Amino acid sequence: MTRILKTLSWTLCLSLLAAAGVQADDAKDAPAPGVETYPLDEKGADLARMWCSACHVTGTSAQESGMDAAPPFATLGPMVVASPDHYRTFLTRPHGPMTEITLSREEIEAVLAYISSLADQPPGK
Repeated sequence: MTRILKTLSWTLCLSLLAAAGVQADDAKDAPAPGVETYPLDEKGADLARMWCSACHVTGTSAQESGMDAAPPFATLGPMVVASPDHYRTFLTRPHGPMTEITLSREEIEAVLAYISSLADQPPGK
């Protein structure tokens, strides 16, 4: 009986999705109802403000502070776009005063997505 109910439930769900114009592959990748998506570059911006802004200028504003020795993220943007694997590897190893910060792979991808997004923005924005 349980197997029949499960089969009927799946059939109903797939029928409703088909009627709504959603393919089955799209449905499995879609967020759960009521769950907001959090764009990767926005997550990276939050991480950059939290972990990187003590040394780097993390936005495009000249009003932000940072250390002279640490390049601004806006300057790094085109380099990250051109060579993302280099920066993925670089961020897996501590550098400079960043010896105690360990980023997950997802966090590294988010930070790189954010830095890459700065390559398209004019300075001072």
